[in-house]
Amino acid sequence: MSIIVIKYGGSLLEEPRHRAAFLKDVAALFKKQDIILVHGGGKEISRQMEQAGLQPKFVNGRRYTDEATMMVVKKALSHLNNEIIAELGKLGVPAIGRSGQEDHLMEADVIQELGRVGIPKKVNPVALEMVLKKKAMPVFYSVAEDSHHQSLNINADDFALELAVACQARHLVFLTDVGAILNSEAAPFNIIWPEAVEEAIRDNVIKGGMIIKARACVDAMKRGVHQVSILKSLQFLLENKIVPEDGTSFMHQPPQS
Repeated sequence: MSIIVIKYGGSLLEEPRHRAAFLKDVAALFKKQDIILVHGGGKEISRQMEQAGLQPKFVNGRRYTDEATMMVVKKALSHLNNEIIAELGKLGVPAIGRSGQEDHLMEADVIQELGRVGIPKKVNPVALEMVLKKKAMPVFYSVAEDSHHQSLNINADDFALELAVACQARHLVFLTDVGAILNSEAAPFNIIWPEAVEEAIRDNVIKGGMIIKARACVDAMKRGVHQVSILKSLQFLLENKIVPEDGTSFMHQPPQS
């Protein structure tokens, strides 16, 4: 399908000024392109946990989610989702807020050591088709369910990837504060071939948290997504450019000039 799946977070989500500018770009892009928007909201979850007297716990950098935390996760992400829907509405964009639990859209496997946290397993094609038939932009927050229909907290990158694969998206976009994979001279890789990723990891060019994201991008392409990009903004999409100047696109073959 000719769909762009956009996952965003960080300052674009958390800071009102940045969010307003980003959603304005999304509204402009929506006029010419079908979009699915996916968001997380780690800072909002932590704020609401603090208000509820709950102490955040992390295992190997990932949030442990017990039953009490899961309730806060759903409340915090739903609140953010409602705000985004309202802001898009003011920009003239019809949008619908969803989680992966509604209509049993996304099932995930539980990561036992993290409590109510999961890894996406499959997307219900009938439920997804129902969402895509609506003449509105779906805005998803990253909660899914296990095989018993119990809520699971899902990493928003994983959630967006699974949706993109399920609808065979033309483009999967990860919006980040960094906005690119950097080479050894701290300049962005504008284009990188999937075959080159593991070599770049071995050479310590791709390192730290970007390793997981880069491998996820390759996985998405192997599973049918045409193009995957890591970007700071939507500018290159708005300008119909093939290659981003300040981001990284994963492509199977060189773009046609």
